[in-house]
Amino acid sequence: MAIEALDIQCSHCQSEEHFKLGHRDNEDTIEQAIDNFQGKTQIQIRSIIKKHRINHAQYGFTLFNCPECNTLYNPFTIELEYDDIMLFKPFHKCPQCNSTLIKAGKTIDSYTCKQCHQQQLQKK
Repeated sequence: MAIEALDIQCSHCQSEEHFKLGHRDNEDTIEQAIDNFQGKTQIQIRSIIKKHRINHAQYGFTLFNCPECNTLYNPFTIELEYDDIMLFKPFHKCPQCNSTLIKAGKTIDSYTCKQCHQQQLQKK
């Protein structure tokens, strides 16, 4: 899977954001993708891979939004299903308000611009 580009512009203030979706072609395995994580998250992933049977793994750049600020973010994330019943996914925090980010599920125009705080985002 190649990385897809998603370019967004605010029609109010003209600020632009560039997001990535997916993962690089050279990250075909979990082990190759682990370097995108830091600290405790990387340690937890390595421990799960070493000690458990992985049933399913999904990783890459994904759109998330802050439920408080209503702004978009684009962290590299992972979901690991292991031992048939366990699920690991890291928490991502909003750099502005420290709320836990959630996967974005609405249309782009329903999110707020980080610069002018207007709800006028659109795909370029």
